[in-house]
Amino acid sequence: MNSLKFLKSKLFLIQLSLAFLITIALIWITLASLKWYTHHGEKLTVPDLYGMHFENAIDTIQNQHLRYSIYDSIYNPQFEPGAIMDQRPLAGAIVKRNRNLFLTINAGQPEQVRFPNLIDNSFRQAYELLVTNGFKIGKLEYQENKYFNLVLYAKYQNDSIAAGTMIDKGATVDLVLGKGDNLGIIAPNLIGKNKSQATEGIILSNMNVGNIQFDESVMNHFDSIQAKVYRQNPLYNERIKLRPGTSINIWLTRDSIKIHTADSLLQRRLSNLLY
Repeated sequence: MNSLKFLKSKLFLIQLSLAFLITIALIWITLASLKWYTHHGEKLTVPDLYGMHFENAIDTIQNQHLRYSIYDSIYNPQFEPGAIMDQRPLAGAIVKRNRNLFLTINAGQPEQVRFPNLIDNSFRQAYELLVTNGFKIGKLEYQENKYFNLVLYAKYQNDSIAAGTMIDKGATVDLVLGKGDNLGIIAPNLIGKNKSQATEGIILSNMNVGNIQFDESVMNHFDSIQAKVYRQNPLYNERIKLRPGTSINIWLTRDSIKIHTADSLLQRRLSNLLY
């Protein structure tokens, strides 16, 4: 009975109200602290650091309340040592305060790496070995051989290169492959792909990258990364077979209308071929 009276008493109601208010206050403080700690809702735009010297880039990064880590280094003679060659996330990305940017820096001189043994490997195996070791794939050449896509030898600076030779990391390497009895290859569909995806798709289709052109919507390096293919020649056509090693030219844009129109035309053309 005494307990029942206490629960109905003014003192208990006051204590209950105080406990409720304290709980609400604690919840609000916790949520506000989390919001401040995680910078919830705060959005920052990643600056374009490409080509900027590392010391200047640090100032820009810190002024934007971001952080950085040096992820890798490459050598490009067209830029001064210490210039930013790549960044992740890319310029224009929306991130939170204190987001870490991973930077690739231009080295003072090229790193020398040992060239792998590619002879008698398949093209796919050779491709993986070259990419893993930091090389770029240049031109694919085909010669008479009964095995299609068998690596006969590799070329560097227009001369054959032996396994174990020390050359610059990032160098472009051409491959001479077996022609086999291949009856032709269908050009890959590159519409809507960015430059990196398109060039990889061309090479992995046993063809060569031809001319790469950007339209007027591409104004800088960031635009070139974001641009997508809206035209290619030869076209993707399942009824037309091309010789291995054929060059494919691509045109890129940031204009979404051009890309959408190109894709619509492609789908319409494919539908006409089917019916």
